[in-house]
Amino acid sequence: MSHSFSRTPVPARPCSAPSPRPVLPRVVRRTPVAVAPSPPALRALLVGPDERARHPDALARELAPGLCELVARIGPGGALEVPARAELLTGGAGPAALFHRARLGTCGERLEFCVAAPAPGVHAYMLGGPGPTDVAAAALELEALLGQALGPAGMVLAVPSRGTALFLAPGARGLRRSLVAWGLRQFWCAERESAPVRLGDSLRFLATWARDAHRGLPGPVSPRLYWHHGGRLSPLGDLSADRLPRELTRLLVEGG
Repeated sequence: MSHSFSRTPVPARPCSAPSPRPVLPRVVRRTPVAVAPSPPALRALLVGPDERARHPDALARELAPGLCELVARIGPGGALEVPARAELLTGGAGPAALFHRARLGTCGERLEFCVAAPAPGVHAYMLGGPGPTDVAAAALELEALLGQALGPAGMVLAVPSRGTALFLAPGARGLRRSLVAWGLRQFWCAERESAPVRLGDSLRFLATWARDAHRGLPGPVSPRLYWHHGGRLSPLGDLSADRLPRELTRLLVEGG
């Protein structure tokens, strides 16, 4: 018995073009670049000779007899530490640049000013005060902070204790109004702002305030008054007219 099979022709499949090879991204070997660590946050501290002696290896300079400036940094946990001079200099910056950075760091802290005026025409200002943040060195940058000159008589400054700066700028115009923008507080004020300055009495008040603060506040620095003029500090001893710098004597004679 024979069987016959009919074959149905199967159409031929067209040949497809070969798929293109996938293009792989080019792998570029890069040499790791070392990222320089950010410079430490520096602060300027005004200290007395005893505190300076406790940090013999620190980056320090004497600003005037009895008053020194140290470069400190913010350590772990926000505490201030005083590193060795050699350690600070390893970053490539010189001493002048490090002192400048430290002053800038201090000026970047929150600054609080107060005025005390026990009588008309008699007043003095305070920057900072006892507390965890030492901002006394910012007083040396007052012209830059306020954006105004303090006048030819400069500023009379005292740093009786760590973090506390007392000052008087007898020739500065509108100083109190400028400090109001910083949140100036009055804590003992019997003086009208328009009252003429009694420079002799104000200097004696400032000297008494500095001596009392030096005796009573923690971290004593210096009981002296200093004249800050032309970027330099010089001690003021006798406050009589014939012993003061002529710029202060002129104001003393004119205003009393």
